[in-house]
Amino acid sequence: MRPKTPQNNSFVISKRLASLQCFFNSLTPIIAIYQAIKECIPHTIFLYLTSLLLILDFVLSYARDYYFDEGHQLTTLGLFDNSFNEKRLPNYDSEPYYNNSSVNTMEIKLLANIHENTLFTSQITKKMTTKYFVLSGIVFLSFLSNVFLNGMDDYSSIILGFLLSGSILNRGLKINNLRKKSEEVYKSANELCNDYEKQILIKESFISKVLLLLLKYENTIFESKIILSKRIFLKLNNDISEEWNIIKNKYSIYTNTHS
Repeated sequence: MRPKTPQNNSFVISKRLASLQCFFNSLTPIIAIYQAIKECIPHTIFLYLTSLLLILDFVLSYARDYYFDEGHQLTTLGLFDNSFNEKRLPNYDSEPYYNNSSVNTMEIKLLANIHENTLFTSQITKKMTTKYFVLSGIVFLSFLSNVFLNGMDDYSSIILGFLLSGSILNRGLKINNLRKKSEEVYKSANELCNDYEKQILIKESFISKVLLLLLKYENTIFESKIILSKRIFLKLNNDISEEWNIIKNKYSIYTNTHS
């Protein structure tokens, strides 16, 4: 199990806000369907209520992104501290967070950390995507059911609006995009290790390619605003760590002694 990191508090707050978003985005279609069947709330009050939920969704989204950005900045500093043996975060030892303490050369250790991160991210997001697409499917079926029963009324429009603009489908698409781009960076890291072993890269070219991978991965994380599921991480951690050690030992770039 990986130790607590300086970004933990920010990411915990961001994740809780994201969960609240999902809750309210799930609640709105349920209220709309119930209202369409029972009409227990005056129409005007119902519209005020859904408008309030839209405003709440915006506020939660803003706060969620604020804390995510704060946590992501600390994550990036920890990555650089670990890769280049620096102390931008003086009260945090980043070494236990990664599994690459045997790599000494700084630019190679940076590559190893990116390589490992993308392996974890791609595998965890693969498991996360299903949840959000299932929830989106349930909301979409609710929309179709209401259209079938009552036609395209105000309630159907509200359900469709929350489906298209709400956080559930949007987060599902972002998680899936994060998975695909993480897999791309992971494959590029494999190719870079392979090219290094063939000795077809000069040092300057190697460093620039590592930095390019870093930018691609960090930009993908920053744009997605997705925090990986702790539950799935704990479930997969041992297996992915073992897989990473096997991969690391297969490439001489990581196993040779560098100074």
